[in-house]
Amino acid sequence: MSKIEEIDPHFKAYLYDNGYHRWSRVHATVNRTLTMTSNIAESLNVVTKDARELPIVELLEYMRTLLERWTKEKLLKAKGTFTNLGFKYNKELDDNRTLSHKLRMRASTDYIHTVLDGVRRYIVCLENKRCRCGQFQFDELPCPHTLAALRHRDESYEQYCSPYYTRESLLHTYEIPVNPLPDESKWNVPQHITEEVVNPHSGGKRQPIRPQKQRYKTYDEVNSKKYKVSCGNAK
Repeated sequence: MSKIEEIDPHFKAYLYDNGYHRWSRVHATVNRTLTMTSNIAESLNVVTKDARELPIVELLEYMRTLLERWTKEKLLKAKGTFTNLGFKYNKELDDNRTLSHKLRMRASTDYIHTVLDGVRRYIVCLENKRCRCGQFQFDELPCPHTLAALRHRDESYEQYCSPYYTRESLLHTYEIPVNPLPDESKWNVPQHITEEVVNPHSGGKRQPIRPQKQRYKTYDEVNSKKYKVSCGNAK
């Protein structure tokens, strides 16, 4: 909090006014790159929204076939990539390279460069893989300012990209298959599992309202509710 107060004392007052219950309990000390920020749990919640109405066995089979299909599609896409980086990250790099041609660059040392973007000035340190804009160190992918400095040094970008973005890493990620499931008559189930009886849940009383299936309302639902409220007020 003392560091926040040094930046701007209004931030400290704002956090205290909002209350401790709104504060984050966990802070990640490592950079969360483009790959790590994709929330797989939210993605699965969306695609399995209707499947959650199925019995547990059918639900598990649905999940297995879904992951089987995803793994196969990602593996074929990685095999069809002939660049050093994966398709998604190579496109991001190409976009940054296009933006870098509009920048002016001035070298201070072999590794420290000043990049001028209009009236703004950014400091790039290639040795520590950092840029004043913050994009380079957080995405672990050269930003436009870094690419301008690399072009001035006539140096390649490969060593400044995260190894997780390479084609080899993507191939290793999806090389383990999701094995198909044989017919139920061929299952080798241990005897202590077949003899086990699973009773219904005996927890607390279920609430009368239907459980929520999605966290956020759609744009149409919000506007429809506002329309009903305005009509009611008009009456």
